[in-house]
Amino acid sequence: MKTLEFELPYTDVTLILDSLRHYINYIDGLDESTIDEDTLADLLNDNENLKALEKDISARFTKKFGSY
Repeated sequence: MKTLEFELPYTDVTLILDSLRHYINYIDGLDESTIDEDTLADLLNDNENLKALEKDISARFTKKFGSY
């Protein structure tokens, strides 16, 4: 898999983590009966990918700066 490496300031990484966590919480809190099935399937798929991304970034951040 091709990857990108970013040199980001501490504050930018915390902003990314906050954004990911907010969107994950938003998707987790959705009323599934108010969304069509295709959109819901897309959101649930995105949510799994976002959780994996948040976990990876959080682990790297914790290793370097401590937990956030």
